[in-house]
Formats: sequence, C-alpha cells, structure tokens
Amino acid sequence: MAIPEIKALLFDVFGTVVDWRTSVKEYILARSPESIKTSVDWNEFTQEWRDGYFKFVSDNSNDDAASVFNSFLSVDQQYRQALDVLVEKYGIEGVWTEEQKDDIATSWHYLKGWDDTVEGLTLLKSKFIIGTLSNGNMRLLVDMAKYAELPWDVVFSSELFKIYKPSPRVYLGATEYLQLKPENVLMVAAHMYDLEAAKENGLYTAYVVRRGEDIGRTASPEEVDYFVSDFVELYKQLTAE
Repeated sequence: MAIPEIKALLFDVFGTVVDWRTSVKEYILARSPESIKTSVDWNEFTQEWRDGYFKFVSDNSNDDAASVFNSFLSVDQQYRQALDVLVEKYGIEGVWTEEQKDDIATSWHYLKGWDDTVEGLTLLKSKFIIGTLSNGNMRLLVDMAKYAELPWDVVFSSELFKIYKPSPRVYLGATEYLQLKPENVLMVAAHMYDLEAAKENGLYTAYVVRRGEDIGRTASPEEVDYFVSDFVELYKQLTAE
C-alpha cells in the first residue's frame, strides 16, 4: 500500500543506481589496453578498490570526529590515493603513467546504470522529486548523471555536509534542503546499513535488490517499507491504488 506522505525519493548511487563493478573494469581495459596483458584479476582489483572506499567513509562518518570538517577528503581524492596503493600491491607500477592513473581514477564518474535505471527513475520523477543522496562528490555525481542520462531533479552529496553517510547530518541535511520533514522522504538503497541509518532519522526506506551488493547481509522485507527488485517495481508499488 502506498504511503501518501512521500513527496521525494533520495537514492544511494553506487550499486543502487549504477553497476560500478562492470563499468570500472570496462573503463580500465578500454582506456589502458596494456592492462589486458597483465595477470591482474580486474574484478578482484575493482572490488578491493571499492572496499577501500567503504573503510574510508566508515572512518569519516562519525559526528564526534571534530577534525572531519576541516580535513574533509573527497571521494575523488580517496579513490586516487587508493589507486596508488593498489598499483603497488598488484605490482603494476610500470603499466600506467601518472596521467593514465589520473584518468583511470575518474572511471567512477562514468558508470552505467542498471537495465531498469533510466526507465524507473523517469517514471518515479513523474510523481515525485527524485535526487541522489550519495557519498560521491558533487562533480562525480554530475558527470555520472550526464554520462548515464540519470534524470535527477537534485543532486545531494555528502560533500555538502563535510561528513559521510551514515552520519545523521547527511540524511537530515538533505531533507532540510528539500524543505520537507524526514517522514516525507523515501530513501532508496541496495545496502541495509544506509537504510537503517535513514530509518533511524525518520525517513521511509526502500530496499532494491542488486547483483553483488550487500554480500553477506540478507535483507528481508520486514526490515523496510518497500522491498523491490528494481525501480519500475518501486514505481508500481508507490503508485498502486
């Protein structure tokens, strides 16, 4: 049954809206053909790159960390620094120049949506305000929206709040910008940690099942307000009479 109070939907992006695993691997191989000649497992490489991001944002999501605001590091900066570490770990220092590494670090700006993404978002946009609520930085999210043709009404990034999800400041800050109460907003994500934090701050929640996300964490429909396989199904549930 639809919840009539919902006026806006905010979306986690990486994994929820876009398929980062396939996109990053394809970008590396397309922009650096010499990478194909290495023995690197690029699926493993990409996953480890992403895992480093998760640790980074987890370490920088604590509101009690007084130094976070003044020492805020963007996701772009983190991905670039982490790339140097991975290059050394995988023993491929001679494969890429510094310019190539700079370019490869921007692969996260050019991620492809899931098959249902654009159709589903377009349907949802016809009835609700839709926007990102992502730990990705602003320029990354804007580039991605243009590349993947994501029809956002608004782009919210943790960069605006100088702290990362799951900090309450991110969820509540976005609702304040929208001039809506938290109970007027639905958070959509493929990660339960994100939805648990949103729920704690008064937002409704929708879990979308995505391949490869939330590994080791079994989500159940009882934990969220909506449990769907894709964005088109979410639209149908939200607009069902």
